[in-house]
Amino acid sequence: MILHTCSYRAWRPELGQPVRTSLGKPKWLLPGAASWPLLWEATPRGHYFGAPAEAFEDAYLDQLTRYGIRRIAKRLAVITRQTGAETLLLCCFEADREQCHRSLFSAFWLEATGERIEEIQDETTVIVRNPRRA
Repeated sequence: MILHTCSYRAWRPELGQPVRTSLGKPKWLLPGAASWPLLWEATPRGHYFGAPAEAFEDAYLDQLTRYGIRRIAKRLAVITRQTGAETLLLCCFEADREQCHRSLFSAFWLEATGERIEEIQDETTVIVRNPRRA
């Protein structure tokens, strides 16, 4: 199994199997997008949003730690078997990975497994960084 992250806007069918890590579904994409598998363990809960960035990060990392790397890896293996995909793309709405839980998940995964997760970029999206967060 190969893991990548990307925004829904960056996903293309040839990249692999999209896996939702968002509460909402990308309704504007292909008709089958609403049935893409959900990795609940890596999906931030609604009440995290609206909190300061540090509180969001703490809550999300606590969530990942509670589920644990074994359970998350097991769920990814199940998704791989069910879909027959060699490559899974953990997707959400945010265009900028650095402003998103995808970067937190990737850091968590790297620390726990030693495996890097590459971000697939959408070349058509322009990212404007907040200079206070950079």
